[in-house]
Amino acid sequence: MASLKNLESGDLAERRYVAKRYVYLESEEDVQILAERWFNDRGAKVEFQAAGDDLGGGCNRVIAQVDKDVENGIDAVGILDRDSLAARSHWDAFFDAADASCSNRSPFGERIYVLRCWEIENYLLHPVVIESFLADEKGRSERPEADVNRELFDILCDLVPVVAGSLVLTSYGQRTLEKGFGLNQTFLGNYAQVAQQIESRLSPEAAESLDTCIEHIVGFGDAHHDRSTAHWLELIRGIDGKRFVVWLIHHYQLGKTREIRFHLASLTRNRGVLEAVLDDFFFKLVNT
Repeated sequence: MASLKNLESGDLAERRYVAKRYVYLESEEDVQILAERWFNDRGAKVEFQAAGDDLGGGCNRVIAQVDKDVENGIDAVGILDRDSLAARSHWDAFFDAADASCSNRSPFGERIYVLRCWEIENYLLHPVVIESFLADEKGRSERPEADVNRELFDILCDLVPVVAGSLVLTSYGQRTLEKGFGLNQTFLGNYAQVAQQIESRLSPEAAESLDTCIEHIVGFGDAHHDRSTAHWLELIRGIDGKRFVVWLIHHYQLGKTREIRFHLASLTRNRGVLEAVLDDFFFKLVNT
């Protein structure tokens, strides 16, 4: 029987001579979105692979896998969520609202790309896409984009203290708030509850940083103040995407019978907004 080492060496040798770029992502769900729904026509030249698993560790594994492949002469790159910057205390880069400087300040190496958004789920949240999905689910026609935007901003407003509080906790090495924390609460109600959580886990002094963190998050949308789609797409860069999807499901009573993220991913491409939401580097990576 061939040893694991020999099998691994054979795989490396085979991939070295394949005219293909290997793009490592943090999870299998990310692969499902990028490989099966967004860039399913690029399989001959680009292969997306998950470096992490359901237990996490995707960030470290992406970096390690890219390093290993490059050392063996394989064309490999990695993509990390923006929250990887927060996890490693690169706070200046995480809160940098200028996309160009954010991408240029990646501390993980020239072959590791950091998303300008919190995570892949954020790219599924274009108002046109959300409304298209809701209209089908509710059996109605699509509403004007401005009406959809107002609703989404209302949801987001109540969520901001929860996202900010989780970032404060992360900065102290604490676990983040549960995904359902704060549902059915107003901005002020969530603010009070989040501050109490931080005080009880850390200290009153730590809770004082909540306001600063909220200002940083709101600052992602400083280029606009009109609750437009452009304002929305700027602002959600600093929002926990998976958490917002949980709130979206709850607000519209969508239930849990369908995997909403995969449907939103397909709609993002089918409605022609993929290039409008994705970072430029995606298209460079898949057009090798």
